[in-house]
Amino acid sequence: MDHSVTILEELRQRISASRTELGELTGLSAATISRAISKLRREGLIDERPGDATGPGRPARIVELRTDVAHVLGIDAGSSRIRAVVTDLDGSIRASATSVVRGTDEGVSVIEAIAHTAKQALDQVGRRSVLAAAAGVSGIVDRSEGRVLLSPDLPGLEGEALAGRLEDLLGLPTAIDNDDLLAAVGEAAFGAAEGCSDVVFLSLGYGLGAGLIVGGRPVRGSSSAAGAVAYLAPGRLETRASGRVIPTRYLDRVARRSPDGLRPPTKIDAEEVLRRAGQGDAVAEAVVRDVLDALGDLVVNVAALLDPEVIVIGGGLTRGSRDFVEPLEDRLRNAVPYPPRLLRSALGDDAVARGAAVLALSIAKHRLADRDGTSTRTPDPRRIGALELA
Repeated sequence: MDHSVTILEELRQRISASRTELGELTGLSAATISRAISKLRREGLIDERPGDATGPGRPARIVELRTDVAHVLGIDAGSSRIRAVVTDLDGSIRASATSVVRGTDEGVSVIEAIAHTAKQALDQVGRRSVLAAAAGVSGIVDRSEGRVLLSPDLPGLEGEALAGRLEDLLGLPTAIDNDDLLAAVGEAAFGAAEGCSDVVFLSLGYGLGAGLIVGGRPVRGSSSAAGAVAYLAPGRLETRASGRVIPTRYLDRVARRSPDGLRPPTKIDAEEVLRRAGQGDAVAEAVVRDVLDALGDLVVNVAALLDPEVIVIGGGLTRGSRDFVEPLEDRLRNAVPYPPRLLRSALGDDAVARGAAVLALSIAKHRLADRDGTSTRTPDPRRIGALELA
């Protein structure tokens, strides 16, 4: 059995360790560790040097990961923009590219835009060093088939075998998953929930969604629809608390107050409503109170059902000056006996892409293990667990 992947993962977390330490961390024998280290050295992924002499006898050999010799690609295919990042083996971003999604129902156009943005990031590091790719997609995704099942924000992708299409366009083994789930993975690996195994990521933006990690494993559900909190009752939560409906609710209230009952002939977005609420606009303040009340129901229900260590909130509604954390924290403290920590996203706009890079790192690990033919089968990138490196 090839244990180079095990050694690679320990070094990814620590960068360097002695052979003795690797044995203590993995439980592997000295001979097994030696074989794994020899393979990783042949691949150019590690260096080995003498350690500092601290006592009698030969100094320990220190094994160091060369984090910059290989890379992976993570993609955020969101409703309004595409973000691609290239990271090295310890997850540090080495290149990035962003593009705006133009309104289209054509799946081909969206896929080409995703591939174009990804190639812009790849060209900054050289494609030969990139081992694998993964993309987080807004909507319901069948990860095992690499197919988009439902995407209200990107309707042109519905039914598309996106993983295979991107694999052909990029020339890389590619997997896809739900964007909010990968945001949770990113925050657990590198962000606000680092070190936690029970995590909920709530995306509060134009739409609403959640990524769920329970016991260190992603939760997708029998239909790959777990975390679709936009559909929570009563009614649909998305019609009460998303960025999509906030402007409509504001303009409707303004119309009810006007003598002629007509809406003002102006365009407005959720960010502007939040800004007006902060400036004392009474109508905007009333809308925001309703939104916070609905989101309060959401965090309480999530906490009561899943008992997570941490709930991370991100998305467009949280990026402005309005503080969502404190009022929702108050709601949690008053509603459940063991309230989880409620934190703002630490990764911000990069959360999904960083989580996708974690999934791509999992694929890359297995590719490295298979290079010398020691593995009995080639792993399917769409079936590798997204949290293997988190």
